Amino acid sequence: MAVTAFQSHIDAPASMRLALRAGYALLVAGLLAGVAMIVRGTTLVRTGHRTTGYAEAGFLKAFHGVTLHAVLVLPLLAWWLAHRGIADPRRRTLIVAGAVAVNLTAAVVVLMRSLLTL
Repeated sequence: MAVTAFQSHIDAPASMRLALRAGYALLVAGLLAGVAMIVRGTTLVRTGHRTTGYAEAGFLKAFHGVTLHAVLVLPLLAWWLAHRGIADPRRRTLIVAGAVAVNLTAAVVVLMRSLLTL
């Protein structure tokens, strides 16, 4: 579905297209964070650092959570705006773009905080 969201024309309002594309991009970032945590934890456990592996492997959990939920929250916001009576599509798209910016900012802040506390 993510590939479809980026490669083909989606028969939906611009606000929904933006929400889907941004949501899927953030989902991929969250999945990559999950892979990084698994690799780190597995490496630490296999090299004899079991306690450290369990304690530190989840260092990206907050980033993982923020990014994974974007694929749900952003399209839900676009749908809600369309059904809430906001008729102007440009206004809906601007609101969704603002939500995308907030989500990206939150993801970057959480990522930086996670990396600085390593």
